[in-house]
Amino acid sequence: MEQISEGFEQQIYQYIDRIKDLLSPEIWQNILLDCSKNEILILWLLYRQEEVNMTQIADYIHVPLNTATGVIARMEKKELVIRNRSAEDKRIVTIRMGTLGKKQMKAIAGEFLYYGQLVMQEFNADEMQLLMKFFDTVTRVLSQERKREAEGKKIKKITIE
Repeated sequence: MEQISEGFEQQIYQYIDRIKDLLSPEIWQNILLDCSKNEILILWLLYRQEEVNMTQIADYIHVPLNTATGVIARMEKKELVIRNRSAEDKRIVTIRMGTLGKKQMKAIAGEFLYYGQLVMQEFNADEMQLLMKFFDTVTRVLSQERKREAEGKKIKKITIE
């Protein structure tokens, strides 16, 4: 793989240093909700699908079911989600976003929309096309890298004599 030039790397560092202070601490706290990545992803899933089961959550965040259960337990304590057991089959547990989770996701979506619209207003049609192409390229490259990493993690069989 081609190495990133030192000059380009420095440009990235400088860019991050310039933008890190553009959003107030209150906005960063709102965006992160003092939540882990998995908690944010689960809130996003619930925001879009309203109700899911534990298997769907585990699959979505790529963790074992017992890990997903622990994450949901923490989120339930924070009142971000509500866990419901099926009346017909107690083994089935569905998860819905709690009132606080809905409130927080609405605030996050509002922040992203507000700042996204401010930025997008500055782009002309050609720049918007270039931006979409950029996002497509980033997604494709990261997807390929994830597949490559997954292939490298396959279990290797060792012959024992």
